[in-house]
Amino acid sequence: MKLITTDEQLRSNIPNIIASVKGEVPFIERLALFLDLAEDWVKTTFTSESTFNTICGYTDSNNIKILCSRLVVADALRRAIPSLDIVLTPNGFGVVSTQNLAPASKPRVDRLVGSMLAHRDDCIAALLPELVGASKWLTSPQADFFGSTLFPDLGIVDAVGGATGSKWEKYLELRPQVIDLEASLAEEWLSPELLSALRSQNLRGDLTEKRNVIVRQVKAQILGYLKSGSFNSRRLADIVNYIRLNEESFKEWHRSETAKLFAPPVFRNEKKAKGYWF
Repeated sequence: MKLITTDEQLRSNIPNIIASVKGEVPFIERLALFLDLAEDWVKTTFTSESTFNTICGYTDSNNIKILCSRLVVADALRRAIPSLDIVLTPNGFGVVSTQNLAPASKPRVDRLVGSMLAHRDDCIAALLPELVGASKWLTSPQADFFGSTLFPDLGIVDAVGGATGSKWEKYLELRPQVIDLEASLAEEWLSPELLSALRSQNLRGDLTEKRNVIVRQVKAQILGYLKSGSFNSRRLADIVNYIRLNEESFKEWHRSETAKLFAPPVFRNEKKAKGYWF
């Protein structure tokens, strides 16, 4: 464990936990395996090894470290909750109980797991926009993953609506659809070159005003398709006209093969041509 290293640090991220008494195994030791698994998951899925190691060195008041710590603890607890009151004895598995505390019922445990899953997803949603400012993150494979669409965070899940269960799982479900829809728009309207540039700038948060206009409209088309199953051709034509009229802001499009689809050769009537018309 690199990020969560003390029992006090762990407990600060867990509500409604009873303080340990002398002689009890520290809670961090009971969760050690799950914390290791959670940290590995956060590194491989969101931060990258290099960026995670840098985050671990931030001060405890750093917002990225706070959000990352919350995410690690939330995922560790989500994994651990089903087994926290189960112990292995020489005679088999048993349930932990005392004179004052009885094991929670299965429905309560299930609700707690669901609540921790929702909390984990909220931590993901809060962390992703902040990672842009973390050291070397923008050059990581994880940044490439989230920057491969115009929707690099969980906001699309709320925008589409109707999701039940984990927002993170829903995001992973929507992402391939979004990539396919964006590819179609790139080939027929925007050009792969322009869309690639817009994705990168959208991830970094440094879109110009005019490029931001296009990103908002394209995202609206994607969301519209996810909800209704079709694009609005009139709106897409308006987007292309805006791009055509602002060449300096969209040079990638004007140099692309896609632009030629909107600039067919001009017919010129010449006397020497076999198809000359009076």
